[in-house]
Amino acid sequence: MPVKLSDLFGHKFVVDSRKINPGDVFVAIKGNNVDGHDFVKHAFENGAYAAIVEKDMGFENQIIVPNTVEFLGQLAKTIVEKFQPKIIGITGSNGKTSTKEIVWSVLSSEISAFKNEGNLNSEIGLPLSIINSYRGESILILEMAQRVVGDIEYLCKIFPPDIGVLLNVGSAHVGVAGSIENIFKGKWQIVENSKEALVNFDDERMRCTKCRYFGTTGGDYILSKREYNGSSTILTFVYEGEEFYYQLPGYWTKPMALSVLIAFGITDMLDVLFNPLNLVNYQPLKGRFNVHKFSKGYLIDDTYNASYESFKAGIEEVLENFPKPRYAIVGAMKELGEYSSYYHKKLSELLEELDGVVVYDKEEESKDISCSNIIFRSADDKEIISFLNNRLINDSFDGVLYFKASRAVELDKIVEEVLNRKF
Repeated sequence: MPVKLSDLFGHKFVVDSRKINPGDVFVAIKGNNVDGHDFVKHAFENGAYAAIVEKDMGFENQIIVPNTVEFLGQLAKTIVEKFQPKIIGITGSNGKTSTKEIVWSVLSSEISAFKNEGNLNSEIGLPLSIINSYRGESILILEMAQRVVGDIEYLCKIFPPDIGVLLNVGSAHVGVAGSIENIFKGKWQIVENSKEALVNFDDERMRCTKCRYFGTTGGDYILSKREYNGSSTILTFVYEGEEFYYQLPGYWTKPMALSVLIAFGITDMLDVLFNPLNLVNYQPLKGRFNVHKFSKGYLIDDTYNASYESFKAGIEEVLENFPKPRYAIVGAMKELGEYSSYYHKKLSELLEELDGVVVYDKEEESKDISCSNIIFRSADDKEIISFLNNRLINDSFDGVLYFKASRAVELDKIVEEVLNRKF
């Protein structure tokens, strides 16, 4: 007897046939390079209970739909509408995942809250996260990603935010989006499609009648001070003329502090108590400015991804808060298209402020990193590691090593090797 849609509830939905476990539902998605329909047979061989397809694949347990991506979106939308939660949508060029995690940490200490898993933030990943993991929590905190204009609007139609948060708009993926103007237009769709919005006051482009503002130079919620005392960070927020002080263990970067401020603002907008208790044990996500004690100094792993703006923020943190000598180990920024040379040359200007730069030339875009303080460069990871171990690092190293590049560079592998060095 053919499978029905109602039979699928309670089963996990999967889009990669290699990750199918017995009982899962395989969703065949046609991508630019790979067509999931070519792997339906493989999915059933791995134990799939059923398959969602766009054409008849000759299997009894298949459901044919016009568009499998839209099917996922509509199914997730139906699930969410059943529970009527408050929805927080978060987007921006940098810091989406960390902000989502911090906002969830704060809200979940007072009210049942759901966050999408990891960086499942696309038109495919976000519905999958809802279908597989949402269990009717009162608050949905959803990270929304954009590659081209229209992505955010599409996600907002499925999951209409009660509060849309726009963190920042920079050059990340400009080679895909086409221009900074297109990136802003696309990101601004979260404001246009939300009941209320919380946006960055420090960016003068972000102004609207339904907006509230977070920032450092003004707005409704202000980060007025951030101090690190060697073991913890003290944050000072200003709201309606009153100062609020919070002390959090460890080193909190300016973007992370702004994420806490955003959580402060969201709790106010939702009329929920701001309770940062869970942040006491919060650990920055791997590769997002992880500060490691290293010899007598520091190693900073900021390798999760890179854009010019995130490089700028990271280098400013290093210059303002860490001791000399300060070295950067860097690689290419990807998906910049025709703007690649321009942004790598701008990056070179930022790097001039450091005591030395090592360039990992695994990706060709890094050839445009051309600052005067380059002390070594190579496309061979073993040569980079050897240089660091033999020329820069010793038992008395008391400065900082700052690692950053786009994810495709795999600079994190070099970080692991260096961290495993025995002193």
